[in-house]
Amino acid sequence: MLYSFQGKPDAAYPCDGLTLVKNTFYGTTQTGGEYGWGAVFSVTPQGQERVLYSFKGGRDAAVPYAGLLYLKGKLYGTTVEGGKYGWGAIFEFAGGKERVVYSFKAGTKDGAYPYAKLIDVKGVLVGTTMGGGNPGWGTVFACTLAGKEHIVHSFKAGPTDGAYPFDALTELNGTFYGTTKEGGTIGYGAVYSLTTAGKEQLVYSFKGGNKDGAYPYAGLTPVNGVLYGTTVDGNPANWGTIFAVTPGGREAVLYNFKAGRDGAWPFARLLNDKGTLYGTTEGGGFSQGWGTVFRITP
Repeated sequence: MLYSFQGKPDAAYPCDGLTLVKNTFYGTTQTGGEYGWGAVFSVTPQGQERVLYSFKGGRDAAVPYAGLLYLKGKLYGTTVEGGKYGWGAIFEFAGGKERVVYSFKAGTKDGAYPYAKLIDVKGVLVGTTMGGGNPGWGTVFACTLAGKEHIVHSFKAGPTDGAYPFDALTELNGTFYGTTKEGGTIGYGAVYSLTTAGKEQLVYSFKGGNKDGAYPYAGLTPVNGVLYGTTVDGNPANWGTIFAVTPGGREAVLYNFKAGRDGAWPFARLLNDKGTLYGTTEGGGFSQGWGTVFRITP
């Protein structure tokens, strides 16, 4: 263990991963900090931690769920609350100072509740929101570093589209792919594609039940032209699955979690290391069932 968070005025409850910049790790916590609205922190490989910024709530950003993106010498992130309108914000942090880049407005013309980490697409910040858009099933958005934002796609839910995107997009061969935790043909979630021109298409709809996964919270991990991911439900016992899907929409369940000594409920994105996939589950495992770390070779 490198560091144990102490809570207010220290940071508390980190929800996403770390970003490495020049031998120092940076991250966010959804609560803690001086005001209790979350924090940006740094930690060295030796375990020296420091709160760099405490969110203030109100017109400032508040409750950062996602990790940070390092771009052009600055850190960028999202918060699911706060901002001018209270629907979440995009923020910038550099040189000890924080700036709200954009405040989401919700409604039919903007997103709300950005849970996902931002990605860099040719110097533009691209992300997803769980709410907002027309008719309110979430969005994919793009925002310049100067704060000019627009909706790239508004999800329309089933049967022709996904609903409620929770994680970030993944690029594969010039096209972006993502998941929605609901929507699709049956309502159990979907995989979608998005071109750089903003054309969105439903790639696969999860079926749930005994033979397929359901409710994919995590984003996708590409390996050799195939996309891999997890669902938190589905399979005979509803403990979640690991799946593979091609860009053409051919899907297969690779593993059904069994709980008990096995894991259960994989919420997080898979990590590829030389063709082996690593991940975590929120439940299952030995002792009290506090979760597991697993690996699988497709």
